[in-house]
Amino acid sequence: MIDYNIISISKVKIDQLSEFYKKVFKSRYKTLTNHWKWWYRSNYLGCEPIILISNNKVVGQAGLIPTKIQIEKEILPAIWFIDFAVLPEYQGLGLGKILTKEWMNICPNQITFCNDHSLSIFKKFGWSANNYTKRLARPINPIKWVPFFNRFKLNIFSSVYKNLLKKKFDEINQINPYPIKKNYKILFDSFKKKQKQNTIFPEIYRDEDWLNWRLMDCPFNRNIYFFEYKENFAIVHIVTTANVKRLHILYSYYLNDSDEESLFSSIFKWALYNSIDLVWANSNNKELIKKIEKALTNRFTKLMNFASWSADKKIHEKLQTGLVNSQGIDSDNDIISLDENYL
Repeated sequence: MIDYNIISISKVKIDQLSEFYKKVFKSRYKTLTNHWKWWYRSNYLGCEPIILISNNKVVGQAGLIPTKIQIEKEILPAIWFIDFAVLPEYQGLGLGKILTKEWMNICPNQITFCNDHSLSIFKKFGWSANNYTKRLARPINPIKWVPFFNRFKLNIFSSVYKNLLKKKFDEINQINPYPIKKNYKILFDSFKKKQKQNTIFPEIYRDEDWLNWRLMDCPFNRNIYFFEYKENFAIVHIVTTANVKRLHILYSYYLNDSDEESLFSSIFKWALYNSIDLVWANSNNKELIKKIEKALTNRFTKLMNFASWSADKKIHEKLQTGLVNSQGIDSDNDIISLDENYL
């Protein structure tokens, strides 16, 4: 076993973090290096990611995002487990288990969306898991995923394909998005009006501090917009990566749920007419999934691993059902999905 120390991320030099991120998070190391305090919601609820140091360099990290969850009337602290990594040359030494065990001491309630490898480690510590959450994606411009075919024929195919899609939405009113930065008060005021309902199922507790952190403090909020349709709201992230323009539905909520389905259809119509290549969303809410799926027909669906643990046996049992209101804005779903090949 190697010599190591485990310390909180705020005690690590930025150049040490940057060197580590370059090796394990190659596609987004600059964002993490420059904005880790925002991304990990530094010191909210007194929680920070932990770093494993050996020979004066960072060799592992157990990242987290502190949040709150609500079960019935009780509001509890919790942490999302994200950005869990150990340098390749240090893997196989049991460091992942050491980090996990130490990480579980930070907060009594832990939740995560994770890959199969991480899940296998968590289960050894008694975590529960399910795959009730669905990730939904709909390609609008197929040629972005098949560039090796004849370009001329593909352009014709893409044009015909888009026209067929547009016909399905002829009767849907098209609405335009509002930039978050210039219209935040509209969204903020509507968010305050939303009535919270107590539920027996665990859910993420969203308050005004959460909204401010996740949207206004976000370092790339210039790419975040919201759609509004008859008091229904959907927050989206519009971004181009690898020459693919994507629209991620991060979070939706409603004051009048009878028109929520029309909101998603209107968003999809806007995407068709504004050169969006892919529409993406995810949720654990069955009713919300049904409404999104009606707009995202012929979708590419992926089941996600949700894992949870609590030091309290009763809470641990309730978390096994997942978080009923989780969406694309939660955990690191939005950022991670930018690097994934859905097709």
